[in-house]
Amino acid sequence: MSSLPAYPLVLSREQMREADRVAGERFGVPSLLLMENAGRGLAELVLRRAASQRRATDNVVVVCGPGANGGDGFVAARHLAQRGVAVRVFLCAPRSRVEGDAAVALGALERMRDVSIEDGSGWTDEMTWHTSFEGASIIVDAIFGIGLRDDVDGVPWAAITAMNESPAFKIAADIPSGLDADTGRVHGVAFAADLTATMGARKLGLVVDAEANAYVGEVEVVDLGVPLDAPVDAGPLCHWIDGAAVRAELPVKGATSHKGTSGHLLVIAGSAGKTGAALLAGRAALRGGVGLVTLASTAAGQTALDSKVIEIMTARYTETEDADPRTSASTLAGLAVRMGAVAIGPGIPTGANMRGVVRELASRLAVPMVIDADALNLIGTDIVRVLSISQAPRVLTPHPGEMSRLMGRPVEEIQANRLGAARTVAEKTNAVVVLKGARTLVVAPDGTTYVNPTALGALGTAGSGDVLTGLLGALLARGMEPFAAARAAVYLHGAAGEAVADRLGAGLVAGDLPDAIATVIRGR
Repeated sequence: MSSLPAYPLVLSREQMREADRVAGERFGVPSLLLMENAGRGLAELVLRRAASQRRATDNVVVVCGPGANGGDGFVAARHLAQRGVAVRVFLCAPRSRVEGDAAVALGALERMRDVSIEDGSGWTDEMTWHTSFEGASIIVDAIFGIGLRDDVDGVPWAAITAMNESPAFKIAADIPSGLDADTGRVHGVAFAADLTATMGARKLGLVVDAEANAYVGEVEVVDLGVPLDAPVDAGPLCHWIDGAAVRAELPVKGATSHKGTSGHLLVIAGSAGKTGAALLAGRAALRGGVGLVTLASTAAGQTALDSKVIEIMTARYTETEDADPRTSASTLAGLAVRMGAVAIGPGIPTGANMRGVVRELASRLAVPMVIDADALNLIGTDIVRVLSISQAPRVLTPHPGEMSRLMGRPVEEIQANRLGAARTVAEKTNAVVVLKGARTLVVAPDGTTYVNPTALGALGTAGSGDVLTGLLGALLARGMEPFAAARAAVYLHGAAGEAVADRLGAGLVAGDLPDAIATVIRGR
């Protein structure tokens, strides 16, 4: 792949551990110093949020476990005390269980004056913890870090439950205790943070499962003071899609650019009663900067579209509302020859003949192609076989229901492991997979993944996916490499949705998005 702008890392637990190890070996930075940097950064964040939230600092609580996460909490408490903050520290485990760097950090804290350290290792009663937190303005959770794999019970369960009931502003150190660092799933109970101060890099569990948002809150990355190099032996990497990096990759129209130099996109979309899907895709493509768009539809679809379009050309590939089995594929292939890219799926017929046409085009067209909506459904579980002979790039854009039909697995199973599902399909099909939803995933065949920041319920509206298809097709037609085009399209689509939702809230409709996309692009 081509060289990429810098996109922030999103790491699994094993990748984070490897990154820490490599940082220590390469830069000679001991793990204790990394803990010191993490705790200092956490303390600074507490102070900033206390100021912005207008929270007093006369009763800050830090709840610590015995491991490295607790060590970050001990360091943070020491730095807060040094800054004049009235801080109380509670231990969720016996002092004897605190070992290694965490023991050193706790020892330093114990030598501070006026720092209250209470042993709560025997407090299995939630009410005892609740009473201890009375009057707290800020609570910092430093019980469990990224290593948690089992359900939370006993003392930590009681502490977390009581913390969640407190009206204090809640900050999690690295990851909310009880949340799985890789999947975002809750292990019995999880700390419900208003803010997560994650160390060095975001963790997969903070971003890949939108349901984790209820526990993660806002996320800030704490700098550990050393560069975190991508681990090479701990699996494919994941990145956070960054708006500045996306805009740096977008193609730019020069002073001498014209419609013929800005790409031509063929959108195979629409049928009787479903021409809105085609129109949305076409409008989004134009707003995405492509020079020319041709909408290919059925005869009835073309007639309806001709009364609606202005800047867009139309074509027909069948006289009926299913495809003509003799001519439709060859007609569309003839149109595609002069195109920079093809997008297929929104609102197309779903009959048996169209199934054959879609499969023929997906496997044999020698141009980049976005496959979406009913095109995905018509291919279904044959997706690997159909794409096995394709010689041109393919981008698949399923929502969870469509992914279920591609994999032949229940939607619930897809949603339980979105990243795993997307990586499996991308690898087997040798295609870029865009698994839509809150925090859309963009996955390359080698497993490299980009996570889009947008988690916006208002985008779950009819036609929103058609807009994304047209925009993505436009970027392909303009010459962007498929993986780059996919992550740019999902970012711009999400940012446009956020911009519209700021004005219209739940009243957002898909037709609002194309113009907003152009505005977002212009913001570069």
